[in-house]
Amino acid sequence: MSSPFDKRAIERIRDDVAFLPYIASAPFEVHLKPHATDGTLYDRLVVMSGTPGSGKTTMAQLFRLRTLRTLQQMAERSNEMAELQQVLSACKAYKGEHPRVAGCRLSMEEKYRDCWELGYDEALRQKILRTLINARAMLGWLQGFRDAGIDLSQVRILSRSDVGSSAEFVGLQSTEAAYERAKAVERAAYGVCAALVPPAEDALPEALRTPYDALDVIERFIVTFDGREAELVPLLILDDVFWLHESQQRYLIRWLAGREISIARWILTRFDSFGPRHILNNESIAQALAYSSEPGVQQSRDIVEIRLQGERSRSRGDFRKVARQISSRYLQQIPVMKEHAATDFELLLDDRLVAATKEQLRLGKAILDRAKTQAVLPDLWVTDIQRQVAEYLSDHDLRGDEGTLVGDAMMAILLARQARRTPQTSIFDSSEAPEDLELIEERLVRPSTSIEHGARIHLWHEAKVPYLYGYESLADLANENTERFLDFAGQLVRLLQTRVIRAKKPRLSAQQQFDTLQEHARQMIGSWNFPESSAVKRIAMGMAAACVAKSREPNASLGGGASAFGIPRDEFLMITESHRDLARVLQFGVAYNVFNLVPDQRAKNRDWCLIELCGPILLANGLTLQRGGFLERRVSHLEEFRMLRDTEVAP
Repeated sequence: MSSPFDKRAIERIRDDVAFLPYIASAPFEVHLKPHATDGTLYDRLVVMSGTPGSGKTTMAQLFRLRTLRTLQQMAERSNEMAELQQVLSACKAYKGEHPRVAGCRLSMEEKYRDCWELGYDEALRQKILRTLINARAMLGWLQGFRDAGIDLSQVRILSRSDVGSSAEFVGLQSTEAAYERAKAVERAAYGVCAALVPPAEDALPEALRTPYDALDVIERFIVTFDGREAELVPLLILDDVFWLHESQQRYLIRWLAGREISIARWILTRFDSFGPRHILNNESIAQALAYSSEPGVQQSRDIVEIRLQGERSRSRGDFRKVARQISSRYLQQIPVMKEHAATDFELLLDDRLVAATKEQLRLGKAILDRAKTQAVLPDLWVTDIQRQVAEYLSDHDLRGDEGTLVGDAMMAILLARQARRTPQTSIFDSSEAPEDLELIEERLVRPSTSIEHGARIHLWHEAKVPYLYGYESLADLANENTERFLDFAGQLVRLLQTRVIRAKKPRLSAQQQFDTLQEHARQMIGSWNFPESSAVKRIAMGMAAACVAKSREPNASLGGGASAFGIPRDEFLMITESHRDLARVLQFGVAYNVFNLVPDQRAKNRDWCLIELCGPILLANGLTLQRGGFLERRVSHLEEFRMLRDTEVAP
């Protein structure tokens, strides 16, 4: 493997000893621990959703019994593995020093959708799907014991006390009998699904005619560890559920949400499993797939929903922690980086602009000179604003070329703002001295971090001064998506490896980071190939062009600028009825992490739905990563972008 930062590189590792050192504990702590603490992670249906690359499958793999036992052994000689085990213990995956759960992951990619294509009535098709899942789950658990080095003679299957003769049909007399029964049922179900011409209903194999409901019967596994018996919770993980037909997904939700099922069960899926209304209107994903109007399933009691993109208010901070752990683990697996102790990404990236070119300094000064000419303010006012900017730069440790450039651009913005807020009739000649210095202080605008962000955006567009660099910016570019973070980080890792091999210091300047990441962002956008990707790109680039125009205003009215459109909330909630084609486009834009929705933003005494642009779009177009700045628009503006030809959209 050339680099662990390559796309899906870790998923190709089959050996647990090689796999586990890449795994960071933070995602489990952020997403799973709270539900383990409140007791809902294993006693009801969990629907875990996220965008592609958010880490669903990787998290699922850790709950295999074989992997948990390997981690238990590795934790005895590795502090990092001990930390990971401790977090998984907090997630109730361990009890004491031994595993508490036995996970079986079934990917819904293979043959399960074929059940829907059979020529039987829907009830029979769903029964075959259910039987196939039951059989493969049983085979997966029992094979999992063997993979973990546990002989099946050391395993007993504990059934629920109220199932009666159902246990006999599952073969629970012994684990060997259960294995053979599951194998026969699986062979029969697969044979029907894979047949070129399925048999008639009255010719179905006998194994499919008799009941087989292992998931409804099993309660626990009793396993002998080191001469002592321990209970293991069977955990069924259905991954990639979005491959199934919508009716199959609904059926699984209702079946697995049943309160009589004793095993733990998780469904892992993507946002594009669900219709536009449930994504765009921020309704519960689990409720979207369940027949919540029917008796028997209650969202709050029977289903737990875990979104791997967290709440907007805290998700960036959480993800920076996740990204820091992941990048450190990955860098340690690259020999040349480990040999040179270059495993802390934060220390490998300059977080300040150390030096600028003469041309950048000249253009930065030109921004200020132009603002002074246009503002026509009293000299004393200009001097006082300059003093405040100097104090701001000192307080924020902005010095050298970076301080000069940022200071000039901040001055230009403040002068433009001051000119706009000062009535022309009150401006006295620059040679006159004002009588009331306190009045001056009241009238003058003040420097702020918002002004600084605006200054940096202006410097990029007018002087090509990089504005995005350092670890935190790298993490924020990913929009809380692990795969996207690794993709961006991998571009910088290649440069760092080259520097190390050439005996240079393993550290990248602000300019190197920015140039590399912006070029990769443009390539990333150009390679998008998902449902409605062309229309998604047209809307995103149209929004970006409008945001750039607003962000480049001399007075930086939105500070760092705009990075989103705000649609009146009452209008946006009707979009799935009034603009169905547009709603479908936005659905996939959100599902594939091009847009982020903030459904209930309160501003200017009105409720808005914000459609935020993603990191690659922002970086490619020179827009801020700061959240909050938006342009007030209507749904019709989005529809206009959707209807454009691709040739009318800037690359």
